[in-house]
Amino acid sequence: MSLGVSDPALAAAAPRGRGRPGLYLAVVLVAAVAAFAYHMRQAGIFACPADGYGEGRYLGYCQGSAYGDYDHGALWYGLEPETRAAAAAADVVLLGNSRLQFGLSTAALADWFAGAGASYYLLGFSHNENALFTAPLLADLHPSARAYVISVDKFFFDRPSSVAQEIQQGSPDTRSRYEGKRLWQGVHRAVCGALPALCGGQVSYFRDIGTGAWIMDGTEGIVPERIKFDRPVYDKASLAMMPQLIESAKAFLDGLDVDPSCVILTYIPSTQNNRILADELAAALGQEMIAPQGEGLVTIDGSHLQPASAETWSAAFLEAAGPRLRQCLDGGGAGAGSAS
Repeated sequence: MSLGVSDPALAAAAPRGRGRPGLYLAVVLVAAVAAFAYHMRQAGIFACPADGYGEGRYLGYCQGSAYGDYDHGALWYGLEPETRAAAAAADVVLLGNSRLQFGLSTAALADWFAGAGASYYLLGFSHNENALFTAPLLADLHPSARAYVISVDKFFFDRPSSVAQEIQQGSPDTRSRYEGKRLWQGVHRAVCGALPALCGGQVSYFRDIGTGAWIMDGTEGIVPERIKFDRPVYDKASLAMMPQLIESAKAFLDGLDVDPSCVILTYIPSTQNNRILADELAAALGQEMIAPQGEGLVTIDGSHLQPASAETWSAAFLEAAGPRLRQCLDGGGAGAGSAS
């Protein structure tokens, strides 16, 4: 009995049958690639535009749920060494959360320091970041700052942000994810730069390596809101935290290697008006609160000043804080700050 295929029809069908597994694998591969591309477009780095890239900038944050923060890891792990070097060498370092970053990433600030012949670095972070992350980062950077500007808005709370907590736990997996985010930025810049239509409009910001300033990109979900200063919040729960806030603030300020009068406290306006708490804290520390309210200020989202309002506010802040900053930059203390 022959084991060969003698039926012509069977002989013709055999090669087609053997080819079907390859076709199936090809279909699966195409589907997997399409699903990955869809995921990256909806939730990954391609959910954000790439217009903010430029010489000396990196993507600090993309509001795609699968990408999110890169900025914290970039500074903490030294993934952007020029950024760390610039922060360490700056004459004035500004600390706080994202409200500080948007409120002072302005031409007014750049022009003032250019006129003073001095350098500055905006070392604020997203996620309502506070001193629990910033203090050890500064200890590692060994800054040579002659003055600090600190936005006290939630800065001395004793609750770490979720991002900082994950990083400070020291897991190797966390560092590798941040390294992966850094690598994806090259692909994002190339693809979205060539074909912008392939990328989304989720909110993102880019950090300037030389000054720390943020450049915002993306408009999805942005709803401008005007600030009303006639409704300050008397937050009893926060005021009950005052002893802890004072203790945390004193410990942090004692760790700064500058004359106490060269630490300037401020508060960036927003619709979440908790200025009362900020003033109470400054008074308890024996410090002057330099934080002009301004009129007609508008936020991009209820929380962060939009560019025109940020220019207005930062100019007013520098008018008030400028004399103290100049004295500190000239090498001397500015005199004891007085509570107001």
